[in-house]
Formats: sequence, structure tokens, C-alpha cells
Amino acid sequence: MFREKCREFGIVLKTHGVKGELLIKTVFEISDNYELAESIFLEIEGLLVPFFIEEYSVSSHQTFIVKLSFIDNKNKAVRFVDCNVFIEKSKSKTPKVEFSTSDLIGFSVLDQDGKDLGKIIDFMDIPGNFLITVMYGNKEILVPFNEHVLIDFNKSKKQVVLDVQDGLVDL
Repeated sequence: MFREKCREFGIVLKTHGVKGELLIKTVFEISDNYELAESIFLEIEGLLVPFFIEEYSVSSHQTFIVKLSFIDNKNKAVRFVDCNVFIEKSKSKTPKVEFSTSDLIGFSVLDQDGKDLGKIIDFMDIPGNFLITVMYGNKEILVPFNEHVLIDFNKSKKQVVLDVQDGLVDL
């Protein structure tokens, strides 16, 4: 019965640091000012176990670093790696995102000269370095995707125009 009052939030990817912090990947994109509830539930052996959050920080658009009460070292934290994370529906602050990175899949990528480089087939959110995977001819290329290389974004045409460095597509 309690499980119906919760919604999936993400998964614990790994420990972070030596004080028992956990890196949690969310199932949705988050903003830098996202407010996390005061507690989360970790799925342990099929049961949702509550944990109070001492502190947290947004690490990337899909990850949090979370310090939970009573988990004060890496040895205690490691047992929670790969646990699914849930939050109460009533306390969750559902993000109001009109467009997320997963919506980029299928968009055409053009370089600064208007040359079609192919379609976005995947993306990687490496903290501090967001990359898109573009099918260029018969090979996949990784292209940085951030505000420094973005020239134009057209949601209706499903196109992005990027300032692509010379030689990038030849790798």
C-alpha cells in the first residue's frame, strides 16, 4: 500500500567521497535550484526504507550528491549502491520541464556552415561535459553540447546548429 504513495526518483550510482555520500541519478532532468524532499526511500530487499537527508547538492542535470543520516563513512554507504530511490508523491516537487535532453534524440545537427552532420542518437551527461552522440554517415561521433558551441536551436524543425571544431568529425 505504501509503495503506491511513492514515485520512482532514481538509482544510487556509487559512493562519493569518504563521509558516506551517495551519487544518485534521477529518472528526470533537474534544475540547479531543484529542492529535494527532506527524506528519501531506498529499496532494500523489496522494501522501501526511509532515510533522512542531512545535506545534498545538485551535481549535474540528472545527478545529486546526497548525505543521509547515520551513514557516515564509505563502508556504510557502499551497501546502498544500485538501490532504487523513491520519494513520496505528496512531498515531491515535480519538475516543470517543457523540454529535456532526452527530447534531443532524433534532432538533426548542422555545423556553423549549414552542413548536415547527422541525427542525434544518444547523449551522455558527464558532470561538466555534456556530449551528444551523432550518427555521421556510418559512424558515431561524440560532440560537445553546451552554451559555448550552440549557435541555434529550432525545436519546430528539430535542428540544432553547433560551432563544430575543425577535424572533430574526422576522428
